[in-house]
Formats: sequence, C-alpha cells, structure tokens
Amino acid sequence: MELHVIGYNHSHDKTFAIDRTKGIGSSWILLLIKTPAVFMQNGKEVITKENSFILYTSDAPQQYRTYGDKYVDDWFYFSVDDDDKEFIGNLNIPYNTVTWLGDISEISSIVQKMTYEFYTAGPHSIDAIKHYLNIFFIKLSRKLHMGLHFPSVKASAKYEGMINVRIRIRSNPVSIPSVKELANELSMSLSSFQHTYQKMFGVNVMTDIINSRLQCAKALLATTDLTLDSIAAQSGYSNAFHLMRQFKAKFGLTPTEYRKRNK
Repeated sequence: MELHVIGYNHSHDKTFAIDRTKGIGSSWILLLIKTPAVFMQNGKEVITKENSFILYTSDAPQQYRTYGDKYVDDWFYFSVDDDDKEFIGNLNIPYNTVTWLGDISEISSIVQKMTYEFYTAGPHSIDAIKHYLNIFFIKLSRKLHMGLHFPSVKASAKYEGMINVRIRIRSNPVSIPSVKELANELSMSLSSFQHTYQKMFGVNVMTDIINSRLQCAKALLATTDLTLDSIAAQSGYSNAFHLMRQFKAKFGLTPTEYRKRNK
C-alpha cells in the first residue's frame, strides 16, 4: 500500500458535500466518520452514526454530506496492488458500505500517527507509514469481527496538543493563527509554548510555520496557474509581497522564476 494524502480530525461546515459518482480513479479511500452524516447507499440516502467507517474502492461512487452543523472525519487516500487487495480481503473488511464501529479512538490514533509521519517526512517515515497502514487494517478487522478494544496508552494532554498543532501547521498552514493564539488554545504561556515546541520538534514554531507556508506555495506554483495573490492567500500570507520576500530569501528565486523552472 502507498499513502497519497491524509487528514486527521478534519472538520467541515454544514455546506460540505462530496459527489463523485464515478469514484476517484486510481485511489482507494478510507473514512473514519466522527459525526452523523448523510451517505448514499444502494441508491438511498442514509443517516449514518458517528464512529463509523467506509472503505471506498477506486471505482465506487462517493456521495456523502454533512448532517447538522458540521462533519468531522479522519481520511486517507492510498493505492493498492494485488497483494494488498488479498491482505485486506483476508481481513474481511467490507468495501463501499458504511459500518458502525463503536469506539474508534484506537484506530483514529493510528491515523494521527500516520498524518504526523506523512507531513513531517522524517527519517524512515515512508517505512513507518507502511507499517502503520498494515496495523490500521489489522486493528480495524479485529474491532469489526472480535468486538475487542485495547486502548493505547495515552500521552499527556500537552503532548497530544502539540502533536495536533504541528499536524495543522504542516498540513494546513493557511488555518494557523498567530503563535500567541496557538499557545492560548493549549492554555500555555507564549514562552512555554515556544520552548516546548522547540524541544519536541527541534525547530522554532514560527520557522516551522514559514517553511510550511513556503512548501504549500511551491506546490501551488508548480501545479496550478493561480495568481500570486491567490497563492499567497491559500498559503497563509496576508499579501503577495510578503510571500515573494520570504520565498526569495528561502530558495534564492522569486515565485515567478520558480514557476518557470518547474511548470
């Protein structure tokens, strides 16, 4: 299995809806559904319970939307070969059907770990993700067919909070408020938050935010025709000038020069 993109504990508003009647092409998708939602199943709309899951194969129609004020889920897109299909099949995990699980905290924590490895890209992250994918489906099968739950040992609230903050910084830099507001969210003083972040991740939090914004901008420059103003806004910058200044300082090229070399 190869992981392509992943999200942990993503929240969407009441307007959120997915309507892919022909599937997504080459990827399979796993959703851990954390709030009630409306899914199309066998031609009918069904209100699904929180703490459910669905494993979509690549060619399966995907139609679901928010039920109520928000929709929250964990999700990941991944590709499979014949051996992977046999592995998942032997675990008797249903395809393309929403299934209630009950307590999903253990398998959701695995998604959190995969998300962290995916967006931080540390040493051996690819190998770690492959192992986490196998563990995820094994534990999902055990939860489905044995009704057992073995709660993992939870780290401190501060540790979990810091992990979630870094996932947000790396995966969605446009959503990041000021460093002071991040500290307030964790009920920490600014100095304590900055010290703890540096100690845990080996990088200053503002540096991490800037690097994540720049990586987001690089991807958009190389893969879209968006204007610099749009790219700046989608990368977390207040204006294109700020983006251009930091981009040139980091990479030695202006955004326009980078785009010409990589388009």
